[in-house]
Amino acid sequence: MGEVNSNISAAKAFGYLRVIDYDKCMACGTCEAVCSFLHSGTAYIKLFEVSKGFSRPISCFHCRKAPCIHACPTGAMRRDDDGAVHVEESKCIGCLACLAACPFGIPSLSSVTKTAVKCDLCKDLREHGLEPACYVMCPSEAILYGKAENVVELLQKRSLAKVIGLRYELGT
Repeated sequence: MGEVNSNISAAKAFGYLRVIDYDKCMACGTCEAVCSFLHSGTAYIKLFEVSKGFSRPISCFHCRKAPCIHACPTGAMRRDDDGAVHVEESKCIGCLACLAACPFGIPSLSSVTKTAVKCDLCKDLREHGLEPACYVMCPSEAILYGKAENVVELLQKRSLAKVIGLRYELGT
């Protein structure tokens, strides 16, 4: 129980969190389609074929210790009040130091603005009290979003249910 409490305590300091539960994801592409629709044809969450016939979405993880923020020489890559990492376009020089630093290769260069672009967890929607579109539209509830401690707790419950289900199925 101490580990659970320490995970939740750490999460409280982080604000909001978006996580993709790959065990629940059915790779339907809804997240990519809605993101593309909201961002004029550019999706910041994309399905990638991991192996033949097996795809999963990937997007910015909004890392707690985001290397893209530390690598940005102008301070354009920053965290908002909810914990989402975003690009302040007016400060970005398009050097892509953020891309080089990102272990997932997420930031890219806009062909229009020549600045870094990436998921900002639907900053415009959140400013109006709404939630990220990928989370709202996900039909399998694989994309989780909310206060970090609530997301962590839900993931822990899902993991426990999976373990208990496996034990029951195996009769152990």
